[in-house]
Amino acid sequence: MMPRENPFPFVVKALTDLPQEFQQAVQSYLPEEESIHSILMLPPQPFMKRGGVPRQALLSTTHGMLHVQDGKPLTANYLPAESLIYIHHKLILLYGSLEVAVEVNGELVRAIAEYNTVGQYLLDNTLRQFLQMRYNPNLDETTREQNKAILDQLNKESFKFMNGLRLYALRPGERLLGYVFQPRIKEQFLRFFSRPIAPTSIFALTDQSIVLVEEDKARGASYGWVITICPRKVVLNVESKPMQKWQKFSVLLMKNNVNMERNLILEHDTALACKALWASRISPA
Repeated sequence: MMPRENPFPFVVKALTDLPQEFQQAVQSYLPEEESIHSILMLPPQPFMKRGGVPRQALLSTTHGMLHVQDGKPLTANYLPAESLIYIHHKLILLYGSLEVAVEVNGELVRAIAEYNTVGQYLLDNTLRQFLQMRYNPNLDETTREQNKAILDQLNKESFKFMNGLRLYALRPGERLLGYVFQPRIKEQFLRFFSRPIAPTSIFALTDQSIVLVEEDKARGASYGWVITICPRKVVLNVESKPMQKWQKFSVLLMKNNVNMERNLILEHDTALACKALWASRISPA
């Protein structure tokens, strides 16, 4: 009986340790001026979802990241950090999904890496390296004290979301400026029943980004996070539009010719508070 392949993400020491077809993809798609800093292998996950998840690799480079995915044909995308539009990160029990969207030559380029979260600490390192190329971290004592004060305030509303924001959304040296907390939204019907409208969420503003943190579902117990990070330099504006009794709150993103939006469903007063927090910023980071 053949031993089962290691299902967890692991570090590869050298390019020559990658499968031959991955080596060829790296040589073809990695710009000549880029050097490789680290390589993370994401083994196939045949049972993670219907159809399985193919073998992948994430390579941290001088100015970005290269994502390679097995398949017919094999695909590879180079993601320059300076062109980042958003990061969309899902962490649901053992399932992890990291989506990185960038603009290249006026076109949207997206890569999605799916993996077993037992290796989350390795993905965190890769993501931290990528964002440090995009951000200007400030590691002074004032930043740490301000973050602690705001997180302590959030802890009084939700210990869970305080931890989610602190552990999975804030980057080292990123200064938290404020947040708006939205409890789970439900609509009552037939007097004794209710139907889910939107999960619990947070809109947070830092000196570098807008961060949206949501639970993974609006009904029943939630065991995961859905985190969206949008660099402030690509945020065109925020807006809200009526949607029945609630508000569709949108973060409008623009990088050259690429326009996108990321959305939350909020109560009316919460949407107003989010817009006020965004308006309170001094200047784009």
